[in-house]
Parts: sequence; structure tokens; C-alpha cells
Amino acid sequence: MKVSILLFLILAICIFNACQEDQIPELHILKESEFSWDEKENCKIVFTHNEETDTLNGEIKFRGGMSSKYFKHSFSLELDDKFSFPDLPKDDDWIINANYIDKTFMRHKISFDLFREMSEKNIAAQTSYINVKVNNKYEGLYVLMEKINGGMVELEKQDTMAMIFKEPPIFKEEKEFTEENASNYYDQKFPKINYRDKTAYLEEFKTFLFHSSDEEFSDKISEWIDIENVIDWNLLLLFSNNSDGIMKNFYLYKIDASTPFRIAIWDYDHSFGRDGDNEKNMMERELDCKRSVLIRRLMEIESIGYSEMLASRWKELRENDIFSIENFKKHIQKNDKIIRKEIKKNAEVWPLNDKWYYDDNSYQQELDLMIEFVEIRLKQLDESFKYKQQ
Repeated sequence: MKVSILLFLILAICIFNACQEDQIPELHILKESEFSWDEKENCKIVFTHNEETDTLNGEIKFRGGMSSKYFKHSFSLELDDKFSFPDLPKDDDWIINANYIDKTFMRHKISFDLFREMSEKNIAAQTSYINVKVNNKYEGLYVLMEKINGGMVELEKQDTMAMIFKEPPIFKEEKEFTEENASNYYDQKFPKINYRDKTAYLEEFKTFLFHSSDEEFSDKISEWIDIENVIDWNLLLLFSNNSDGIMKNFYLYKIDASTPFRIAIWDYDHSFGRDGDNEKNMMERELDCKRSVLIRRLMEIESIGYSEMLASRWKELRENDIFSIENFKKHIQKNDKIIRKEIKKNAEVWPLNDKWYYDDNSYQQELDLMIEFVEIRLKQLDESFKYKQQ
């Protein structure tokens, strides 16, 4: 009898601990004044996970372009000291993403995870789910993201040729100057442009992309950009149908003088059955990667053999079970296990039938939509690349 009671107590403790471990962390933002869209301002962060609490100091502001019109806002957070949130690297720069328009809270996360899964050289933000409060008021479920910067992509910062740009308008020839971009047209993030301006180097790359002969392009393109990385980026764009990601929603970076440019992906809510404004798109509107001069020239200059490389890499990713319905479902199930119980609570504050959505799909219906999209897209791309499963 005593043994049975002891076993029952041990089981109860194990169940209690498991429940504690499943709790989504809470990030509580304390700030006396309203949040600014322009400048980060002082704040205090109280972070709670599994009954452990850390108090952190930092600066915060609202962030977002088109997403700023939504009622639920994202934040950019810079801590005074580096901190390691659960399952994430230690850092001081973070994005607290509202993920408002994606009812699944998964499109960014799965896209980033797949890109890294494709190759250890592929860079995308690592993410985690958190509940957010502001001055004791529950603000909902958020996705905590690494901020892509020089440290995150492991730039050799002492190398004068190390650089990083956010969404540089390099794949289209015409320039569009605005008041915001006039002093930093290519949005140079590292090094600081007033310390070492790399505009001329990016202009040299852009001139090469648009004006080199086919022979010169074929001979020297691999000196400018990592072709394997571009192929993976290209295939993820195709797989997700993220037409927003062709000309923007990426970082262009160069680790040091000896390495070519690489692409780190960013912002993938325009994917897997939805356009960026949440309009349903089950391949009625297909992306056109040739809008990018880089991809267009790679595809059209036969001596490069880019089309064959794309098909070969597609075959490899299919056979390695990276691009498969089974793997996609695994990613969904993993995230669903974490957030399902939080979705209803979030929807009580931010209803899923709000005016910004094109339909009243529930969370589960949206998961089903993503899976249906992937089934459609895999079939299309298998046919395009002439791939047949063994």
C-alpha cells in the first residue's frame, strides 16, 4: 500500500513538473510613458518562466511598416545586457513580433526553421513563443525573434570588408529615393555608415548584376554571391510562394573579404496559402522569381547551369525529407503543442474575425489550409523539377 502511494506521489510530481515546463514564458514590459515609433525609450522587463523571474533593463519602441496599421503592435527591444531567453542564443537585441495577421503564429517560425534545416550555412532568426503584458495588461501571444545583426550572422567585425544590409534595393535597376533613405539608400546596418560607408561596393555589385556581359556574369557571379545559398533561398521562395521575399524581406551580408555575399531570410507571413495582407492564395497567384535580376540572369544564362542545380537541390531536399508533407506536419505539430491552449486566450483580446482578415477562419482551419497548400505546392514543384518519389 505504501509503495502504491509513493508511486502515485512520484507520478503526480512528474505531471506537475511537466505542466510547469509546458508553460509559455511571460514577458512583462513596464514603461511609464507611451511607446514611440521613432526612438527607443527606457523600460523595465520582468521575464518569468517556470516560476523563475529575471528583471532586465533596456529600451523599447514600436516597430513595423505595413503591419503598423494593425491594432496589435510589434516591438523592438534592446536590453542593457545580453540575456539568454529559453531556447534562444544570448543577445541584447530582440524583436517582439505581434504576428497579428497570421492566425497560426507559425508562418515566420516554420519558414525560418526550414531554411536553417536546409543547410547549416543558412541564416534565419531563431524564435520562441511568449505571452506579453504591458503595465499589468495582457497583450497576447507573441513570437520572440533574434534580431539579424553582425553578431548574429557571425561577421568578422575587424575585417574591413565585413558588411550587412537590410532589404537593399539591389535587384532592381531604378532608384527610388525618399526622405527616409536619402542618407543610407541601401540600409547599411554594419558597419555604421558614418564610420565606413560601403555604398560604393554595393553599387559595384549592382552594376555587375545589370551591366556585365553574359560571359563575365557566368565567370564571376560566384565571386560575388554564394550560389548554394541563393539556390536554397530561391527554393524556399518557391515552396512557400512568398512573392514579398523576392525583392525585400531579406538581409544581404558578407562575413569577410574572402567570402561572397549571402542572404539571410526575414518576414515570411506572406506564405503557405496567404498573401502578406492575409488574402487567401492557394496558388491562384504564383510568384515570379525572375523579377530579381540576380535570379533572372542565373536562370537565363545556360552556361551557369542554374536550372539544373535548382532541380538537383530540389531532389536532394525531397529525398532528405526537408520539403515533405510529413516534415511540414511535424513542424506544425511541434508548434501547436506549445501554443494551442494560448490561441483562445489571445483571440479574446484580438478576435479572429476582425476587419483586417479576409475570412473568419479559426486557428484549426488555418492550420488545415497550410497543410492543403503544401500538398498542392509539392505536387506542382515536383512536376516542374521533374522529380518522382521513389
